[in-house]
Amino acid sequence: MVQLSSLSRRIAALLLAAAVVMVPAAADVAVAPPADAAARPVAAPLKNDTYVLSSYYGPRCMPVRSASAFHRGQDLGAARGTDVRAVAGGTVRRAGAVRGFGQWVVVDHTIDGVRFSSLYAHLIDGDRRVTAGQRVSKGQHIGDVGSTGTSTSPHLHLEIWRGGYGTGRTVDPLRFLERRGIDLTTRSIRNYSRSVPSSCRYYTAAKVNFRTGPGTGYRVIRELQSNVTLGALPGDESGVWRKVTRSGRTGWIHRDYVSPGYTSQGTRYVLAGSLNLRSGPSTSHRVKRALPRDAKVALLRTGYRNGVWQRVRHGGTNGWVSARYLALNRDGASIVPKPSGRTYAWVDTSTLNLRSGPSASDRVRLRLRREERVRQLERVTDGWVKVRHDGRTGYVAARHLTSSRP
Repeated sequence: MVQLSSLSRRIAALLLAAAVVMVPAAADVAVAPPADAAARPVAAPLKNDTYVLSSYYGPRCMPVRSASAFHRGQDLGAARGTDVRAVAGGTVRRAGAVRGFGQWVVVDHTIDGVRFSSLYAHLIDGDRRVTAGQRVSKGQHIGDVGSTGTSTSPHLHLEIWRGGYGTGRTVDPLRFLERRGIDLTTRSIRNYSRSVPSSCRYYTAAKVNFRTGPGTGYRVIRELQSNVTLGALPGDESGVWRKVTRSGRTGWIHRDYVSPGYTSQGTRYVLAGSLNLRSGPSTSHRVKRALPRDAKVALLRTGYRNGVWQRVRHGGTNGWVSARYLALNRDGASIVPKPSGRTYAWVDTSTLNLRSGPSASDRVRLRLRREERVRQLERVTDGWVKVRHDGRTGYVAARHLTSSRP
């Protein structure tokens, strides 16, 4: 047997004690948070597993009317009222209401010696949690997810500005946070695909000027009617102007008159027992479908060929109908105001009784013939309207009147 010296025995005892301290029992091991978590200069704007990543930073097609074609932020879809946190410590620059974003908060920061601003938009109430000039800390609750302004559902729109809001330039919030230790893609419930379409389709939201450049000082190429189809490329914009194409021509239209979908120019109701919805503005065009009496249609274009035809949309189908068979309401009054302020209509049946009161039991004062004109005196009530004709006043069934001369 090898005998150990006194020094050797002391060294062995020290090594054995160190081994016991360095390797404790498994039940005693505690998993500590990463050592650099508190030292990170940034924090996530929403809690883990409370959001989905949807619209990403970069060029896109306008999702709603008046929206941007270049998305300057990152959208995080979340339940209404979800806590919104400051991504870094700093000073609140803006808080409250603003056009487009609805309710917002803007915070100025200095991160790694560089000036940044973070913007939080579509909040429920921008100045409920913080006010301008207030100092906030990283991760502080500064707002609540909402859907105010130009928004289709509750979400947080987050922007990061290098150099300060309005004076600097925007950067991708995902990359900004990821480079500083916060990966939003791994903390979310779901991530929508990040892709940019090759082209966009828009429609004019009203009658509008199509110009050679992005401003009212540029020449008008032509006037476009409402709901005219436009082509565009993702991200093609200059401030509030959108670069679009129509019939091979490229020009500019203000964003408020560009929409990704059809825009109703008003509502009408079908007067006839059955009204043909056609592919074009004449009886020679193909019938797409027959619309029943009282069917509600949305006007897509106001008048064609002196108002004889109307372009309408019903149940997802676009087409043309004869304007004489459309009414302003279900009572059947198809009456239009004249420039003088007076309101006229024409009889659209072989004979129409002018009665002393608003019911079929009231006395007949006069029998009106087809195409005779009457002046409306009151609003339509329960299908009857008070009118005047050749100095005689009485009531007629509104469904037998039309806004255009038969």
